[in-house]
This record gives sequence, C-alpha cells and structure tokens, in this order.
Amino acid sequence: MRLGERSVYDLCRENIHRALVGLLMLVVAMLLLSGQVGVVTQGGGQTLAEPVAPLPAMVQGNAAWTIGESTFEGKFPEGMRFTIAASSSAGRITSARVVWSHAPGNNTQRSRGASFDEVSGLWVAVWPHDRGDVPPWVLVRYRWELTDALGNRYISAERDEVYADSDNAARWHSAESEDVVVYWIDLPDEFGQQTIQAMAERREFFRQAWGGSLPYRPRVILYGPTALPEYEQALGRPARAGAGITTGTTSEDWGGTIQYARLADSAYGMSFGTVLHEIAHLYQGEFAHLPVDWFVEGNAEFFSLARDTDYRVWGRQRLLSGDPLSFAHGFSIRGRTFRDGYQLGATVFEYLVDTYGLDAHRRVWELIGRNVPALQAIEQVTGVTIAQFERDWRAWMGVDTPPPTLAPSPTPPFDIYSLPTPTFVAPGS
Repeated sequence: MRLGERSVYDLCRENIHRALVGLLMLVVAMLLLSGQVGVVTQGGGQTLAEPVAPLPAMVQGNAAWTIGESTFEGKFPEGMRFTIAASSSAGRITSARVVWSHAPGNNTQRSRGASFDEVSGLWVAVWPHDRGDVPPWVLVRYRWELTDALGNRYISAERDEVYADSDNAARWHSAESEDVVVYWIDLPDEFGQQTIQAMAERREFFRQAWGGSLPYRPRVILYGPTALPEYEQALGRPARAGAGITTGTTSEDWGGTIQYARLADSAYGMSFGTVLHEIAHLYQGEFAHLPVDWFVEGNAEFFSLARDTDYRVWGRQRLLSGDPLSFAHGFSIRGRTFRDGYQLGATVFEYLVDTYGLDAHRRVWELIGRNVPALQAIEQVTGVTIAQFERDWRAWMGVDTPPPTLAPSPTPPFDIYSLPTPTFVAPGS
C-alpha cells in the first residue's frame, strides 16, 4: 500500500534531510574555495546516493515514553507479526501502527494499524500474506508510530528484519556484499558467488551511468530447476503457461528480482547476464516508470555482460536482412523477433555511450525523470535530431543504407504499475 499522506515523522525526516543537504553543500563550497575538491556537474534531474541507513527514534510533544520489548515474526508465506510494549506519561495510547519498507529510500511503504492486547499488554499489528506480491527474503525495515490521547507522538528507531522462508531454511543459502544480497535454493553455490562477483565488477559502471547507487541494496533471489513449486509460490501465480514459463520478475517495491534457473542456465549467464539486466531495471525505476518497450529492455540489456553473440555483428545482419527496422518506429520485444528490442536496443545505448560518453546516459535518464519523452531526451543530450542520430547509429553499426520511412508506433498509455520484467523470456511464454 502506498501511503496517501505523510506522517509527522516523514516531515521531520524531510526537514533533517534538507538540513543535512544544506550543511553538505556548505562544506563542499568551502572545500571548492580551498581547491581541495573538483566539481561534478549534474543535469538537474534525479541524483542517486548511497543506500540509506535506519533512522533513530524520535519524539513529538512533551510526554515521557516508556518503551519495552519490540518483536518481529516474519514467516513466508504466512505473513508478519509486530509487537511493542509502550506507555505515555501523558495518558493512554490512542493509536498505533507499523510502517515498513522493503527497499528503503525508494518512497514505497506499507503500513498496518495495531490493536491493544489486554492479556499480554502489547500493541500487536499483523500483516497476512493475502497477496502474492512479496517474495521471501526481502528486507523489512520498520518503525512504530504511537500517539497518545493528548497528541504526543513517539516514532521508534527503524529496525531491519527479514521475511524468511523458514520452512525451507535448510535448502537456502545466502551471501551479501556492499552491492547486493543474494539467496539461492537448489542451486550450486557458484550462482551466489558469481552474482556477488558480477555486481562488484559492474559497480563503478552502474554508478557512472546513473550518477550514483541505488538507495538500498537489491535482493537477488534465485530458484533452481527442482524448486519450481517454491518459485511459483514466491511469484504469486503459476509460472507455466502454454509452451513457455515465466522465468522471473523484478520489482522496485520490494527492491529486487526473483529468477528461475532452468537446467540449461549457467551460473555465469544468470549472474553476469540476467541479474545485471534486472538490476538496471531497478535503476530505471528510480528515475521514471516507462511503458515496457525496446527502450526499457534495450537499456537494461546494455548493462549485461553475458552475451551469446556479438550484438553489433548480429545487429548489422538484422539491419541488412530486409526487415523494416527502425528504433524511431520501435523494435519488437515479443514473439519471433523479440531479440530486436533487447539486442538491437542495447546497441543503441552502446553507440550513445561510445560517441557521447557514459555521462550522456545519465543525462538522458535525468531528462526522462523530468518527463521528457525518451527520444526527445536523446536529442537534447546529443544535439542532433533523432533522424540524424539513427542514421549515425546505422553507420556505426556498419550499415550505409538509410532507415526505412515508417509511421511511429503509438505510445502505450502510461501505467504507474508497469514495471520492467524478466530478461529474455522465451517467445510465446
């Protein structure tokens, strides 16, 4: 649930943030005057920072609060239970709720009102897992918000817990680094180890391309071929449909990706290919929610390292195949020609970066974050029209014929719930 109004706590957080930003700017200005630091210019759009840390407790009003034990019980797929013992010197507590996020810093929160249990003397909030949109092993960063009869408020320190799949705990393995937290079930350990390695190798590239890091450490949750029932339970729906299978999903709401590894999938392909692609989708979500098309998928594939072919060579063959291919018109991301959107799309961003620098990628997405249409953003950053940019891209690909003249494809209606999803889902699945 997305909260429709900001609490006093949220307003205080905002004011603290502004004060810290102001102090930081003052310090940077002083250092600039002393010549101790250089200048990094931003395009004025979204700017990413390092992962945010839990906030301390906060009190609003004049009451003295007595806070006892606070507990968390999370068991996938049953739900979560929060308790706290608390009292106010100013009178009885009239309302209590728990607020939590699975991806701190992305402004997506859930909350649950609490009731007072006369027997235990505890405030209790229960979140039943009645919707299949939260997989196991996600982070639960939560706080209590309590209000007494006179309007005094107490906001507890934020705590980090994990929504665990305890029934299968013996089968799960995990590892973490400064870049990622990864869990895997019924898979060799190399799947986890190579995910850590892939994220480390791509760390600086992500930071430079996006202007910073995600405000949280993404969760990567991997399922082996024999864990299909557990995977479908985490997916919240059947994975098998027709001749294909849904191989994964990614969500900035809970800050990560779940992926199903088939028998033919290698640890390298999963970690250096699929995972890097899906992490790029999380970065995209920090800037804007775009309809899922070639621009979104091609951009994500631009960040992958595990490729079964040279995209530039393959793309040149596709452009010379006789099919009327133009990215201004739109590449396919489904059906028989689904690779056009992924692989040809990736070469568009490779050309952009090769010609205009990696900083151009960030500036394009900053403009998109300010509601500039994607192709117009490319024009503003490069200083050339899209028609000229496409001709230059085709020449860079080794094709000297002009792009076909086609009517632009209609833009899908904006959908705030549309988030990028899996990598290279088999055609027809």
